[in-house]
Amino acid sequence: MKELMYGVAYYPEYEHEYRIDEDFQMMKKVGMNVIRVAESTWSTWEKEEGKYDFSILVKTLDKAEEYGLKVIVGTPTYAVPSWLVKKDVDVLATTKKGRWMYGSRQIMDIVNPTYLEAAEKIIRKLLEVVVGYKCVIGFQIDNETKHYGTAGKNVEKLFKEYLKAKFKTVENLNEKFGFAYWSNSINTWDDLPSVLGTINGSYAAEFEKFQRHLAAEFLVWQRRIVDEYRREDQFVTHNFDFYWKQDELAPFGHSYGVQPDINHYEAAKAVTLLGCDIYHPTQDDLTGSEIAYCGDSIRSLKNEQYMVWETEAQGFRYWTPYPGQLRQQAFSHLASGACGVEYWHWHSIHNSYETYWKGILSHDMKESAVYKEAMTIGADFKKIGPYLQKIIKHNKVAIVVDNTSQTALKYFPIGDAKDQPGKEFLEYNDVVRTYYDALYEQNIECDVIDVACLVERVRNYDMIVTPALYCATDETIDALKTFVENGGVLVSSFKSFFADENIQVRQDLQPYKLTDVFGMYYQQFTRPGKTKLLGKEVTVWQELLIADKDTETINYEHKYWGNYAAITKHEYGDGCAFYIGCWCDKDILKDRLKQAAQRAGIETIGCNFSVVVRNVINEAQQNIHFVFNYSEEETVVKCPYENVEDVLTGNRYVAGQDMLMQDWGTLILVEK
Repeated sequence: MKELMYGVAYYPEYEHEYRIDEDFQMMKKVGMNVIRVAESTWSTWEKEEGKYDFSILVKTLDKAEEYGLKVIVGTPTYAVPSWLVKKDVDVLATTKKGRWMYGSRQIMDIVNPTYLEAAEKIIRKLLEVVVGYKCVIGFQIDNETKHYGTAGKNVEKLFKEYLKAKFKTVENLNEKFGFAYWSNSINTWDDLPSVLGTINGSYAAEFEKFQRHLAAEFLVWQRRIVDEYRREDQFVTHNFDFYWKQDELAPFGHSYGVQPDINHYEAAKAVTLLGCDIYHPTQDDLTGSEIAYCGDSIRSLKNEQYMVWETEAQGFRYWTPYPGQLRQQAFSHLASGACGVEYWHWHSIHNSYETYWKGILSHDMKESAVYKEAMTIGADFKKIGPYLQKIIKHNKVAIVVDNTSQTALKYFPIGDAKDQPGKEFLEYNDVVRTYYDALYEQNIECDVIDVACLVERVRNYDMIVTPALYCATDETIDALKTFVENGGVLVSSFKSFFADENIQVRQDLQPYKLTDVFGMYYQQFTRPGKTKLLGKEVTVWQELLIADKDTETINYEHKYWGNYAAITKHEYGDGCAFYIGCWCDKDILKDRLKQAAQRAGIETIGCNFSVVVRNVINEAQQNIHFVFNYSEEETVVKCPYENVEDVLTGNRYVAGQDMLMQDWGTLILVEK
């Protein structure tokens, strides 16, 4: 499209009465140009097996063409109809907690033959109906796909074949996974222990890797079907979602970190247009960090633009936006490289599970404060759209993420076990997000890249950060060592490079093969207890680093641990390596990361959070700077650019000039 996409998920089949004309008139008034339909109502399209009724969908598409709205059609495969489960109860996935019970979505065994046969039929019938419409510009395959814990007989059979192909012999498997422990060794492939009850972390993690692979291949399978029907000008997309964190900010949860149940980098091969769903805290807790992290991670999959297919308009009561926040949130998505924003959803549903997950319209279906602010966004998108065509980002910092390390640290947690009340522990995403946020709050932009593409992309960056990269192959370690030798700056946290790709702890000094790069080694780690660092408490995790004489150190403050380093900085080759061996105060972490960025020659904007600056380059090679004030207080920012124009207001600024930032305000500055 030659404009920014702006729209909603739309489900006329959920409304009490069909009001498609009224809805579309209201959407056009807002300035919306795209809707997403069909992905959640399999039982509407096929009420009983083999009997199809797409009349509501056809009416919707006819009206979309009449009103000039573009449409994305979703395949309805993530919520199965009851008749399918009655036909074959094994359609419901068997998991570690037993078999799913019918009623919710995303409860199916994605390798079950009965499910796959029925799914293919509904996909093909749907495509036959919709593919000819000019208004249909693309297809969304499935919805927020994951493996759903599926571990039944079909999956175990496939897993055995996968292990045979990967490890070749049972002797090799026994050695790689340490199966001799507690008499788990196998003599034949038929002796494989159940994945549902295993106590072996390596085996369990390999199975979860296989489950993620099944989920990715499920999307590829749907893509192949869609490719048989779609026109050359129609894209294929998916709405990847993220690990959800539940806390006092959002009791139901919000998008937060690395998704453990599908590997985004592997699954991205199924789409021609990257897409995601991002839900985030708002009101007093809106910082933009969740929007930025999730957007950076999706964009970095292919280093190209993506679409936000779902985000909140109102959502739950703790997401109801303050005036100005909905607009700022929309701009925040664009600043990470999005080509548009779509809300879930148009109208608030009047019954069932998501009744109070409110859309653009409240339950009265009338214009409201949120609707009126959405109108301002529509007008803004038309104004700024020409400046934001084919935007890219050239970040010189990368954070490396890894599903294998994420899984391993679930079985071997940082600190105490999660299920021990009152104990201290860290989840993998806690480390990833803390390191990301420490960069974000200092306006040090970064890509979020999967470890699988590190070797290929390492030369694209001047600085690489590895938060809790617990499992690392020799190839990954060698690439990082060469990166530093050649002038790169490496920052690694505790729990990095400890185990290999099979979660087998390395039999050597830690961090494995990188002791010369970091100029230190360690053999012990401990509970911090009373330990302090630069006068502030150390909590949860502490490694006792023994530094070389030429290594800069910051030591622990403790009667017994004070001889050990907590943080090291070491020049190696033409580059430099920092190691942070504990869970330290965030201000200390931010200071180390800023020092590393300076060592890498990366310029930073001297603004204090809540002012955040994000940068893109458009197809005309113009530098565009998004400046956000994530605060209820007005603030003044000194213009750091020689000559820019705010495309929202037409105001021009030169270096050093005061720029007034309204509460929850945004400037979009184009260099002249």
